[in-house]
Amino acid sequence: MNAFTTNASLVLYPTEPDWVPDDPEALIIFLQAAGLAGDPLIKHENSFLAGEKFLDHISFMGCSPNIKFSDENNDGKFTFIHLTITPTITALTGKHSFAPHCPHCKKPEKNWRELLKDNQLTCSHCQQTANAWQFNWRKSAGFARCFIEITDIYPKEAIPQPLLLESLKKRFQISWGYFFIIPK
Repeated sequence: MNAFTTNASLVLYPTEPDWVPDDPEALIIFLQAAGLAGDPLIKHENSFLAGEKFLDHISFMGCSPNIKFSDENNDGKFTFIHLTITPTITALTGKHSFAPHCPHCKKPEKNWRELLKDNQLTCSHCQQTANAWQFNWRKSAGFARCFIEITDIYPKEAIPQPLLLESLKKRFQISWGYFFIIPK
């Protein structure tokens, strides 16, 4: 589902998978007012340049991250914000998604790709069925109707500041989490 990039992304999502904002424009306004998102990208709907306070909201690991905030090479490989809202709960997984751990027996389900049906998984160890988002994906997949994708961020290269997640929670009355995705 990674709409525009072929690179890895950091994705923020509401922890209640069926939640969407009553007014999607309110989420965009919030992201821009907070300085995470900036001006809209003309060629991609619901995509925005990184805002002036982007680095206040996202912490990069390491001593010298290589972040590009513009498409200098015209290859789409730069950091921007993309908002996706879907009509139904959508699984966002990638080639690096870990084997999720069952919420019942805590064992990893290695065959999850074959077993994932209608956002449900049946554990091959204990035979219990649960919603896929109840499994522990260890920040490598997410299930929601609303995703805030921060492109060109590789797993564990950066994380959202707690204040950003708290601000989203305060404004929209829903807890937020994050994960990393590398497209297939």
